[in-house]
Amino acid sequence: MFVEILPNVLGPILVEFTVRLGYAIFTIATLSFLGFGVQLPTPDWGADIANNYSYIAAGYWWQTLFPALAIASLVIAVNLIGDSIEAVLIQ
Repeated sequence: MFVEILPNVLGPILVEFTVRLGYAIFTIATLSFLGFGVQLPTPDWGADIANNYSYIAAGYWWQTLFPALAIASLVIAVNLIGDSIEAVLIQ
């Protein structure tokens, strides 16, 4: 099984894992933004966005933008790493 089946399913399993990891990151950030996730004073990007969301109208948009970009960058990086690992395994 490890010689015949595992090499054929390892790539799709890794891609599925990285996609689901991205969903988990977005879910945790969303729950923290809504107040149901990690509680203060524990640092969390979703909580940072929620705490600074009201400052957007005052012109302090970067306090919300940078944690959101950090979340998006992390998810994109995880997906790119998973795709790269799959490309290496296919060869």
